[in-house]
Amino acid sequence: MPDLDVPDTEPDVDPDRTVDNRGRGCANGIVRVQRALEDLPPGSVLEIQSTDRRAKTEYPKLAAETPHELLAVVESRRRVLRKQYTTYLEIHE
Repeated sequence: MPDLDVPDTEPDVDPDRTVDNRGRGCANGIVRVQRALEDLPPGSVLEIQSTDRRAKTEYPKLAAETPHELLAVVESRRRVLRKQYTTYLEIHE
């Protein structure tokens, strides 16, 4: 799979739902994300909070393999040694 161009600036949108996967690996949290994607109507924005560094690659791959649009993956410091990744997906049919 080619490298994905991942926006890293927080979009100017209010998320319709947030999935808090902090402290979980992407593989464990993906089920919660998939349920949220199925429950939200088209045009909604899903925010995913994660502390797993794989969020920068796994959620963009998810967007590329589905009709949903990746708006951004924003990296921030949660603590001195921990980073948080916030992913924004716009739901499409």
